[in-house]
Amino acid sequence: MPIERISSGIVELDRCLQNGFPSGYVINVRGEPGAGKTLFVTQVATKNAERGLKTVYVSFLEDREKFIAAASTLLPQVRKHVESDIISYVELSSVTQAGVSPLMELVLERVDSVEPSILVFDSYSAVVQALGSEAEGRALLNNLFSRIFSKRKVTTLIITEGDQNDFVSYVADGIIRMSRKSEPTSYRILEILKMRSVPLDESKFLFVFEKGRGLRVFRPFNATLSKKLKPRSAIQEKKKGYYSTGSRSLDAVIGGYQKGSLVLWEMGRDVPQLAFYSVVLLAAANFLVQERGVLIIPSLEFTRESLTPFVYPNKELFERNTRLFMDNVPQDSELFVQLTGDMERDLEKWNEVYEGFKKRGVPVLKVVSLDTLEHIYGKEKSVNLVRRAYLKTSHYKDVTLLLAKPGLEITEEVRYMAHTRLSLRFVDGYLLFKGLSPYTSDYLYEPRFSKGYPEVRLFEIN
Repeated sequence: MPIERISSGIVELDRCLQNGFPSGYVINVRGEPGAGKTLFVTQVATKNAERGLKTVYVSFLEDREKFIAAASTLLPQVRKHVESDIISYVELSSVTQAGVSPLMELVLERVDSVEPSILVFDSYSAVVQALGSEAEGRALLNNLFSRIFSKRKVTTLIITEGDQNDFVSYVADGIIRMSRKSEPTSYRILEILKMRSVPLDESKFLFVFEKGRGLRVFRPFNATLSKKLKPRSAIQEKKKGYYSTGSRSLDAVIGGYQKGSLVLWEMGRDVPQLAFYSVVLLAAANFLVQERGVLIIPSLEFTRESLTPFVYPNKELFERNTRLFMDNVPQDSELFVQLTGDMERDLEKWNEVYEGFKKRGVPVLKVVSLDTLEHIYGKEKSVNLVRRAYLKTSHYKDVTLLLAKPGLEITEEVRYMAHTRLSLRFVDGYLLFKGLSPYTSDYLYEPRFSKGYPEVRLFEIN
């Protein structure tokens, strides 16, 4: 017989939990002040209210109006659910001095009258503090267990502060910890420490606060290219003097790529190859669909064969508008241009191809992987090459993307030439984006390829 479930209010968490918390479970939600515990349990109550399930929310911390005002910033539907009493808010901070028995009777009275599917206890730590002893707090919980939890199928969420509470840990069927990491980037983590009888493929998730949605949880990066690539529609430039990055989300954060500029993407250690090249795929796909030119010096690990999965789906359009500069390429292909290792000769060929596109009167995206330059020409010649090639970028108001892997000597020099500096790092399985110039907040960088073409969305980390 299928187990009844109570939604966590979060799509990714429900998926991990096999459609939500088993009905009747006691869930301990723990973490430091400000970690997001109250918002999380409120989201559980709110999302289930939309399904017609009732909640009794017992608070020992704040009155009804303060609760509504605080939660409504991110979950605007809270007010109507509280005012309609589908979320029945019980404020008990003023009566804790009366002791365990009166508190117990007030909670039972509300549970009996509402008959909820969910009971929120916010928070056990506040009760212990108000009652004056851990023993009194345990007495209250023991009464709840004997008179509610063991006899009714009420899913109960108990908030506690910090990690140290052996009694609540012992009685809970599930434990969710919410915390904030501060190094090297500040971000929030939700961990499922325990969930009895629920096998977990994943247990640790980055999350952000999103207006109108509350908590948004993300799975670690695990994107793959679609087996069947598809053309994308063009993203038109909305800001004068800029080209679109190929992502509306990225455009909104940095404004796009300034015409006539050098853009340096600094990649952190262990950034997955697909994420590394998502930057190129986004911009190139948007240029190609508009019949613009694309010149690419790919990273060292790429060969003619390994580039095949990244080729734009319209092969004719791709070959007409793209040139790939590599060593060891076939001589009978216009798509590939041979790099000889002679900087002057290679630069002359690069400019010749570039001028050919400019005669067609189209903008050109130039992509240069700095590891390839440094490997072929060395640091000093590579810096000189970038400087000289940039003059034409500036003159024609095109854009050059420079991709820098960790540990390159050339990167420090190029930083001083770049108009825009952007960073992408891989931390705890997540891609984190930050603008260094222009300066931006930290964002979760989420590439997607499921539609058959590259997309990227940014979510501000708060």
